Amino acid sequence: MIVGPGGRQLNATFQRDVRLGGSRAMTLQVNAVNLLNTVQWAGVDTNVNSPTFGQVTSVRPMRTITLTARFRY
Repeated sequence: MIVGPGGRQLNATFQRDVRLGGSRAMTLQVNAVNLLNTVQWAGVDTNVNSPTFGQVTSVRPMRTITLTARFRY
């Protein structure tokens, strides 16, 4: 068994409803994955005959932020 490096990731969602009068409203939402943009290790070389055995070979994607606006009537 090969134990790889640990990882920490902070995800967040912020949502705000804005009334526009009558039955109309707008919802604004921001989703952030890996908010602090820390390195997330993905793969460790497990091939015993490889010169990079036991080393990290790849990382996961960097921070991703998505903005969504929804209009309701």
